[in-house]
Amino acid sequence: MMFRVLGVISLLVPLVGGCGRSENHKSQTPLQSKDAAIPPAGFTDGEVDQASAHERSRMDERLVERVRPQVQAFCTACHVMPSPEGAPKHEWPRVVDQMYMTYKDSGRTDLVVPDRTETVKFFQLQAPETKGLPLKQQEFPPTDTQWLTRGVDLGTSRPPGISHLQWIESGLADAPALVACDVNTGAVFATWPSKNTSQEEREPKRLATLFQPVHTEPCDLNDDGRLDLVVADVGEFNAADSDLGQVFALIQDEPESGETVGTMQRVVLADGLGRVAEVQPGDFDGDGDIDLLVAVFGWQKTGGIVLLRRDASVEISKGSRAFSKEVIDERAGPVNVPVIDLNGDGHLDFVALVSQEHESVEAFFNDGDGKFENVVLYNAPDPSYGSTGIELVDLDGDGDVDVLYSNGDSFDRGPKRHHTVQWLENTFDDQTDWPREPVKKEGQPSRAEFVHHSLAKMPGVLRAQAGDFDGDGDLDIAAGALLATPTIQRWRGSQSPSILLLRQNGEQQFDGEIIEVDFQQHLTLEVADVDGDGTDEFAIGNFFRDGESDDPHMTWWKHPGMNSQE
Repeated sequence: MMFRVLGVISLLVPLVGGCGRSENHKSQTPLQSKDAAIPPAGFTDGEVDQASAHERSRMDERLVERVRPQVQAFCTACHVMPSPEGAPKHEWPRVVDQMYMTYKDSGRTDLVVPDRTETVKFFQLQAPETKGLPLKQQEFPPTDTQWLTRGVDLGTSRPPGISHLQWIESGLADAPALVACDVNTGAVFATWPSKNTSQEEREPKRLATLFQPVHTEPCDLNDDGRLDLVVADVGEFNAADSDLGQVFALIQDEPESGETVGTMQRVVLADGLGRVAEVQPGDFDGDGDIDLLVAVFGWQKTGGIVLLRRDASVEISKGSRAFSKEVIDERAGPVNVPVIDLNGDGHLDFVALVSQEHESVEAFFNDGDGKFENVVLYNAPDPSYGSTGIELVDLDGDGDVDVLYSNGDSFDRGPKRHHTVQWLENTFDDQTDWPREPVKKEGQPSRAEFVHHSLAKMPGVLRAQAGDFDGDGDLDIAAGALLATPTIQRWRGSQSPSILLLRQNGEQQFDGEIIEVDFQQHLTLEVADVDGDGTDEFAIGNFFRDGESDDPHMTWWKHPGMNSQE
């Protein structure tokens, strides 16, 4: 059964007929005598009801077992079997209609489609009555620490719409900078929070105005010794099969006298794409210039992972003519594609988080010429898992790369109890022989799964990132959540976490503390040692798509046990 995360969408599908009687048959039903209502001798009304309920339960069990093979064969032809616990009873008719519509729209005709009425009942009989949210009792206590906070306002006339934060150590002025994307204004800003700069240099600077930028990465794209930026522009933020996605370069000119940052020249490197989620620079074919890896999230009929291969004979100012486009993976739903040499062979590989119905974390190994073979590291247990982000980090300090993983997409039927912060632990002994057990099926990627650890429940978690926030030498985790405005209003007072800290206790275990509640307006965060004292702070962005807000665009959080920048 095909299953896609559709975002905010309503599918109105007529109910198909079942096997019940029509109204014309009612007059043919025999009249019941008053004696028929009298319980059989020796039985009370309650015992009859109990026997009837028991028989109904047996009938329901038989239906589930009879229908299970049909539903399972249909669903698993495209993805893992949906868990009935993934939605409450009242949502399953719409979910099933959505899945059937997706199959119809795919054009496939090779599967046996189970009866719609029985399929709905199959899931409903095993589903919970409600989601059970917000949680009546939180998993972790509120923090007993008075964190130091500092708001940063970018001076726009619209509410904050911070979609990405990127810490850049050097290349923008003479101090580290935090670059912010704001989808509400289309702007890319730079701020300089370090105490080593003057007050004038710390004022935010608008680097460029695009359409709806959602990710930026630094690189020297034209090899002139000055730092440039590549930007992923989603084009259409809401769920849609649009072709408005673009990849931009912001090429930095030589700063003029008295200026610390050169003018950024905007160049379109690729357009006509689906909704672009991320772009990562790197020399993937070993020819000495910078190529671009693009995660095109798309929606239903668009999306994929694309390599923009650089043609160094063409000036970067020529835009898309300086690149050739190659499709690495055609699946919709890529969220992140962080770049790394996974197996130490000198070639840049990458790890992809692919959401939608796929919900998988996969390693893509480079043969040195920019051709890739993918290996599954982890498959989520449900196609409605709602994957939202990964970070590659050695979380346990054993010298290899692990995956910090969040799943909290709440814009397909709201938040869920299985929204979590997770750790995928790399346990391979020899990284040069990695993956060690590539069990490959025809037409499917190899598998070499990491060990999965669930660290915290957090409905709506959009981003989790590691850093040493308490200065004890191991990595902790900060996580932020985003929910739709009606949900935030409905949950107000529930003490549901909007910022969560998971503090590592030295034994690869994590103790949680809630440091902000009832403000799930965070799409992104970034970790950095802003003041150079050897411990990390984190900046978290605020994100409003409707209504007004007086809140700052982002806020820096610092543990009070460390030296304050103020």
